[in-house]
Amino acid sequence: MEFPGFLGNAQVKEALSRAGQAGRFPHALLLCGEPGCGKRTFARLLAQALVCRDKGHAPCGACPSCVRAKAGSHPDIRVVEGSGVTRSLSVEAVKEVTADAYRAPEEAEVSVYILLMGARTLEPAQNKLLKLIEEPPPHGVFILVCASAEQLLPTIRSRVQAFVLEPPSQEEAAAYMAARRDIPPERARQLAALCGGNIGRMEEELSGGEEARAFSIASAMAQGLLEPGEHSLLLAAAPLQKDRDLFREVLVRLGAVFRDGVVLRAGGTAVLGGSPELADKLGDLPMKCLARLAPLPEEFRQKLERNANLALLATDLCARLREAVGR
Repeated sequence: MEFPGFLGNAQVKEALSRAGQAGRFPHALLLCGEPGCGKRTFARLLAQALVCRDKGHAPCGACPSCVRAKAGSHPDIRVVEGSGVTRSLSVEAVKEVTADAYRAPEEAEVSVYILLMGARTLEPAQNKLLKLIEEPPPHGVFILVCASAEQLLPTIRSRVQAFVLEPPSQEEAAAYMAARRDIPPERARQLAALCGGNIGRMEEELSGGEEARAFSIASAMAQGLLEPGEHSLLLAAAPLQKDRDLFREVLVRLGAVFRDGVVLRAGGTAVLGGSPELADKLGDLPMKCLARLAPLPEEFRQKLERNANLALLATDLCARLREAVGR
């Protein structure tokens, strides 16, 4: 198998390619990783490779099956997603997949189901899915996609081969985005550093929208840390209690701002967070305070991915931030 245009993750690509060549491709696999790392893109590339007619160079991109797969019209590739805010799969959606899965493929040797699990697929739907992957049809391949394996029942995790996708290196991501979006190399490097090489996040950063809101909230929270009372910080963090994706974006920006404060306090000059003035103010804090602040965004991002309660998590974050600066 070949994965044109998909950066990084060499070990994952090699493992799946070897399995395909040996005729041992898993009937059920899980792709997980942080938002923006390319899980859906990789799932579609895998599906295209599985239906490709050129088994020596799948996906070849040129055969009729690849053309239809790229266009989203291949009859043996189905993308299943839930509805509502969480986009999680329902029992009804899994029932429809089950009813369809035992039909023979129309063109390819296999039928591929890309199951986008959303933020919180409930246990009844997962149990229904478990029965399908426990007794799968011989021609069915099920690709589950979610942010974290912890979102799934242990019984499902034990029956799928899980692969964690990581962003490419910052150098690879910067070169890719500079060419793709025709932006100056220096700007691309700054974006890659801010987003940790995450291509999806870099695209969103360039597009604005929610990114600008996340930056505004992160800046207000960092400014609130410099004030004597807790009111400003709690007020700035209030929107995080209702929006998991926004919470995640704010943590990324807080991490960049705190990193900038450490750099400036140590005598450096590079600023990634987008607010040199705020980083300069944070740089006036004692280094021991900055050292306590720096790891907190990543710690809380991991808690966020484990589906922690947003209101409690936001409150705890504010308390830990104030504790770190000695307030």
